[in-house]
Amino acid sequence: MSGEYAYLAGLRHYEEGRYGRAADYLQDAIDQGLTPYQKAGAHKHLAFIHCASGREQLCRSEFRKALAVDRELELARAEAGHPVWGPVFRALKKEPPLLAGLRQYEDGEYADSAKTLQGALERGLTGKERAAAHKHLAFIHCASKREELCREEFRKALAVDPQLDLAPAEAGHPVWGPILRAVKASR
Repeated sequence: MSGEYAYLAGLRHYEEGRYGRAADYLQDAIDQGLTPYQKAGAHKHLAFIHCASGREQLCRSEFRKALAVDRELELARAEAGHPVWGPVFRALKKEPPLLAGLRQYEDGEYADSAKTLQGALERGLTGKERAAAHKHLAFIHCASKREELCREEFRKALAVDPQLDLAPAEAGHPVWGPILRAVKASR
């Protein structure tokens, strides 16, 4: 992968306590492309940096991204025992994947949200949960101008929950509001 050099440099800077440089290299590595293992590790170390700097929302966001890549990710014993990020990671690790995906969506992390929601669907969800996951995947596709994928996700949501309706703010959206109405009308 093209980001391996930046990833290793980021880890070196992290170990040497140069957290600003480490964060820059780790983010560059993610942007350039990494293996899933490396990508989860880069997000994990970015989470450590944000947690240690008192930026808990960014810390949570990076841990969610790491868990979206590798749901089985665990912290080393020394990492897990850290008083700042240990409890944050444990809480997010217990967070159901659907909830994690919806939080990523609300935080504007659409690509990560889509991966997490798809993973939640693959692991199995109840009817209403399944409909919510498909609905939010539809929103992501609609917003990215992938109209056919948007329609398909709305069809899946309606197959699970034929009574699916959008909240007023969602229904008024100029892109997906009309698409959902058209999908419903074609049924």
